[in-house]
Amino acid sequence: MRDQAAHWLQKLSTWGLVALLATLPFWRHRVLLHRPLDPIFFEFHDITLYTNDLLWLGTIGAWFLGLLLDRAPTRLRLGPWFLSGPLAGLLVLSLVGVPFAVDPVYAGYQAARIVLLGMFYLMLVNARFSRGVIAWPLAMGMVLQAAVGLPQFVLGRSLGLKRLGEVTVQAGWPGASVVMVGEQRWLRAYGLAQHPNLLGGCLAVMLLVVLGYYLTQVGWRRLPLLAAMGLGLATLLLTFSRAAWLGAVLGGVVMLGLSLWSRYQGHWSPKPSSLALVAVLFLAIGFAFAAINWPLLQPRLGLTSQGVEIRSVESRAMEVGAAGQLIQLRPVLGVGIGNYPTALYHLAREAVAAYPDYQPVHNVLLLTSAELGLLGGALWLALIVAPWMALWWKRGEVHITPWWAGVSGARAALTAVGFFDAYTWSSHQGRLALWLVWGLWAREWTLGMRGEVST
Repeated sequence: MRDQAAHWLQKLSTWGLVALLATLPFWRHRVLLHRPLDPIFFEFHDITLYTNDLLWLGTIGAWFLGLLLDRAPTRLRLGPWFLSGPLAGLLVLSLVGVPFAVDPVYAGYQAARIVLLGMFYLMLVNARFSRGVIAWPLAMGMVLQAAVGLPQFVLGRSLGLKRLGEVTVQAGWPGASVVMVGEQRWLRAYGLAQHPNLLGGCLAVMLLVVLGYYLTQVGWRRLPLLAAMGLGLATLLLTFSRAAWLGAVLGGVVMLGLSLWSRYQGHWSPKPSSLALVAVLFLAIGFAFAAINWPLLQPRLGLTSQGVEIRSVESRAMEVGAAGQLIQLRPVLGVGIGNYPTALYHLAREAVAAYPDYQPVHNVLLLTSAELGLLGGALWLALIVAPWMALWWKRGEVHITPWWAGVSGARAALTAVGFFDAYTWSSHQGRLALWLVWGLWAREWTLGMRGEVST
């Protein structure tokens, strides 16, 4: 009876993971505790429950209970030390800094989320599931986001799906994320995410991971994956997120480089037909997008001057100085996990007087340094650099598969995004995407060092 219960809990955890990945960027939420303190966006000071929190916590809970009931549990793996060590350090700093935070209540709430993300990471490293359990839901997620994001761009407004978490917005409204050509405003694709930038980052991850899985498939099974990737790429382009575009390109380059390395070592050689299909699809979508939307692309690429783009660049440059001021004020423990906007309002308001928008700095290295102190920033830097150094040191031992190459590309994509956007640290959905990639990468490293290959 006990073994049967453990078996069903494992299945429940797997199905919860499937549902979570399919709804990864969904913004549907409920505010549990509204704390009307300062002129700060509610997500940066309210206690909020997201719909996919239920899936996330259910997945972790079912897996953990299954471990407790298993009569012959396997030894819990922590993943490679160069990932698990810095992650544990960030967790400890988050908890230790709670009593000293500018807003201890909100810092405690965010620290609890970091602890749960740590459990999510351990589950990904240790749980028994196939690569398809990850790839197919992510492909489904791209289709869902495309079904909403593409019509949003064409119509210039939201589709009335507020019950699913869609942001209610129109291109003509102040504050809407748009691309402007003269006085004409074009709404960027939001999908069911909180912001086009966040949607773009999640789609870049989905695209690269699914691409890695696609390259392992043969026959008709490639076709639905190919269709999902085409829709995902089109929606990613229509988010007009430059950071996500850069991340996707860098991730693709990393994936290609690792694939060539694997081929050189004689481990894996991609099927020409698979490569040809995906190359033709991506090039066709990319050229069609550029041809149709060239006037909109020019201001995003800095080829023409536009007030919206100029203000965006100026405000982000000003944020760097504000972050430096907070780091100088609290260099040891920082202002507290999740407390950057509140600390900016209370401690360094004059630093953003020209653009009084109290939000996280758009650079995760600066953000972690401000919230967790200089040690937190150093740990974040270690997470960026150490895995690539480890791959190089162990280049004669590791067996790079297309799946691992895709996951590595997703890591590179989110690393690039983190230098221009903050959501991989400050947003629930962005964090989930990042910790998912960390967990999958650590899983592949662990299996590779033991001479195993995930299926």
